[in-house]
Amino acid sequence: MTHTNLRDGDAVATTHGLIFYVFGYEHPPDRYHGFLKYVPEGLASRFDLPWLPYTWNYRGTTLVRPTEIYDPETYPRLIEGFRAALPEYIYDDPGLGRPMITIPPSLIEEAYVPSERLKVLVGRGPRDPLEERALELLTLISETGGVPMGDLGVHGSISLGTHQEGSDIDLSVYGARNYAEAKKALVALEARGRFILKRDDRIDAKRLNRGLYEGIDVVVNATRKRSEITPRRRTYRVLGPAEIEAACASAGEAPFRPATYGIEDVSLFRPGHPRAPEA
Repeated sequence: MTHTNLRDGDAVATTHGLIFYVFGYEHPPDRYHGFLKYVPEGLASRFDLPWLPYTWNYRGTTLVRPTEIYDPETYPRLIEGFRAALPEYIYDDPGLGRPMITIPPSLIEEAYVPSERLKVLVGRGPRDPLEERALELLTLISETGGVPMGDLGVHGSISLGTHQEGSDIDLSVYGARNYAEAKKALVALEARGRFILKRDDRIDAKRLNRGLYEGIDVVVNATRKRSEITPRRRTYRVLGPAEIEAACASAGEAPFRPATYGIEDVSLFRPGHPRAPEA
C-alpha cells in the first residue's frame, strides 16, 4: 500500500523497521521529510549515535532511540550512517541545498495518523491506565473548549502502541482555532484543579501546551487542517549564520512545524561584529 497525503506529526513504520514522524508540510515530490524517532536494536550499530538507556517494543521488535540527532554535530553522522547503510532514505534536496533524511512512500509499511488512532481507541476502549487517562483528558478538552473530538488525536507512543510505564500522553489538535481553544481549555481545567500547566520554563510559560494530568506528563501538539495547508515548494539559499535581536510582531504560525514568527525592529550582529554595549 502506498501512503500519500500524510501530514506533520503522522508516524510511519518502514519496511526496515525504522519509525519516523513526518515533519512539516513542504515535501519533495516523491517523499516526505522525516524525523527519525526509533531504530530497531539490530540496526543501531550502523549509526555512530548516542542512544538512550531504554528500549521500546513494537510488534515484537526491540527499538532504541537516539539521545539527540538534530544538533549540528550529530546530524552529519546520521546522514553518513544512512548513506552507508540505507541510502534510499537520503535525498539531496535542491530546495534546501543540503542532504536530508526522508521517507519514500514505497518504504512505508504502516502509517499512524493521530485522528485515526483516536477513533481506534474510542472504538475498542482503553486497554490500560495510560490510554484511559489520555481518553479522559481528550474528552475534557473537547467538552471544556468546544473542540470536536473529530479534530483531536493521540500522538506518540500511545498511537504506536509502544507505551509503557512512565510514558507520557501526546495529543494532537487539528486547526489553528481549535488549538487556541484547546489551550484555553487547559487553563480552565487548571483553575478547576483538573490539570497542571508547566510554567517553570520561560518557553513553556508562553506556549502553555505542556503539563501534568493525574501525575502524567502531557504535551499537546498543533497540526494544520487540510484547508490550512498551502501546497508549495520553495527554494532556500543559505547565506550564513547570524545573530539578531528583534521584537516578535506575530506568532500565529508558531504552534506549527516548522515554527515561523513575524519580527520587527531587527538588529543584526554579523560574525566578528560584537553587539553594542547596553546602556
